[in-house]
Amino acid sequence: MWRKVTIVALGVIVAAAVLSYTKLGSYAGTAWGKFRTTASNQVPVDFEINRLEHEVEQLVSDIKKQNRDVIAPERVAIDNLREDIAATRTKLDEQRNVLLQLQKDLDSGETTFIYAGVSYKRERILEKLARDFESYKRAEAGLTAKQQLLESKEQALAAAKEQLEVIRQQRDELKAQIEQLKAEAMNVKLAQSRCKVQVDDSRLADIKKSMNDLRNRLKADRIAAEMEGEFANDPIPVGKKVRPASEVTREVREYFGGKNADGKVAIE
Repeated sequence: MWRKVTIVALGVIVAAAVLSYTKLGSYAGTAWGKFRTTASNQVPVDFEINRLEHEVEQLVSDIKKQNRDVIAPERVAIDNLREDIAATRTKLDEQRNVLLQLQKDLDSGETTFIYAGVSYKRERILEKLARDFESYKRAEAGLTAKQQLLESKEQALAAAKEQLEVIRQQRDELKAQIEQLKAEAMNVKLAQSRCKVQVDDSRLADIKKSMNDLRNRLKADRIAAEMEGEFANDPIPVGKKVRPASEVTREVREYFGGKNADGKVAIE
């Protein structure tokens, strides 16, 4: 059993090595990439635009979720930390005044001190001053740490808000780009429609050509008819008596005053 499992595992490893270090791996990667591209190209344009539009609208949900799950709780934590810092600072100011008063009383050299009607020995007040002073320094260090934490939280919150604002701006830009894609898709549809109507344009062109050919044919027939009419108006006078040439030439000579072509008077 284990031997079979080992053989199968080795086969998988060898196959992976072959795919990684031979042309077969390159072929497989190329084929997969081509398959993904082909599958993507099979998706209708309108469907893909609707999908992108849906994804952009989901950004609104993402922004609301970030506001609810990240921004709002962080703002509450920052507000609470600010209140804590303010309260700590007030207590430190009060403790500082007490420490200064105890220090002043001890510097007076007195051996007994009365506070709120209670008498205290000098050693007790000195011990209290030392203990409270250490407590004050620890609280002051804690206040510094809280202030640093507050600054860090405020910076993180500002960065998160800025990131959300960038997402909002990009969402608006993407919405504008989607509207542009819709317009381009509409233009493509119109262009495709015009291509489909091109068959009618060809038919119209054929009709116009036939009409023009017919017009030329009628024009040619009209010219031919006119030419036949001209020949019909100039018939040969068959059977009509022809005048003698001497008679015709004599009439011409008499018409021009009895002169020949050279200007001399003709002698009959």
